[in-house]
Amino acid sequence: MSYRIAEAARMVGVPATTLRYYEDIGLVDAPARGENGYRTYDEADIARLRFISAIKNLGIPLSDVAELVRAYEVEDCSSVAHQVVEMVAERLAETQTRIGELVALAAQLQTVSTRMAAAPTAGACGADCPCATAAPAPLADRRTFVALTRGPAVVEDVAAPVACSLDAAAVPDRVSDWQTLVPRATSREPIPGGIALTFPASVDLAAEVARLAAAEQDCCSFFTFTVRLTTGQVRLEVQAPADAANVVAAMFGTAA
Repeated sequence: MSYRIAEAARMVGVPATTLRYYEDIGLVDAPARGENGYRTYDEADIARLRFISAIKNLGIPLSDVAELVRAYEVEDCSSVAHQVVEMVAERLAETQTRIGELVALAAQLQTVSTRMAAAPTAGACGADCPCATAAPAPLADRRTFVALTRGPAVVEDVAAPVACSLDAAAVPDRVSDWQTLVPRATSREPIPGGIALTFPASVDLAAEVARLAAAEQDCCSFFTFTVRLTTGQVRLEVQAPADAANVVAAMFGTAA
């Protein structure tokens, strides 16, 4: 069965202009044309375009997508899947690093916002105005909560806010610590409200799991961490409110 470009674009979930662009940059070969001169796409074309769309939606650059398309055409599915996994792992590491940078930036923006809110309604700026001197309201230990979701972070609420109080400068190092630890898990499984990671039994590894869990819970009290030591393994259970599901997935991954 053949499809016109509008039909193919609708089936793939992209505008028709995107399919033309893929042709222009050589990502796909130009499709066959019917007697009327219109582009026609067959089932194989649709499958290829869906593959491209799925990979591109992961945020993988088009240059890498082109490499995968070439593999898609000639290699076994397992080989292509292996290449996708490698690219996804690289993209995940970049994204997790960016999360740390964004949380640090959020802390800086929150500080600026608090300063501006305290500015007087009249009078010129000067050396003593809030623009330059006002500080955000700190917690008892001089930390400041930075919301990690779009909802407000109400510190006084009984429920722990989905927010982080880690010093902005320390966020990238904390994210890096988790990035080093999490890949060492031998298995992952979903649990109510979160994920469980299993690590091989090791005194040093158990200590590192416990240290990071305690440190994270101190600054992100919406997390609930449970560390279980059994014969041959260390199990870390991470749970959080539904609003923080994306935070859990970004920090700890998802179950296979």
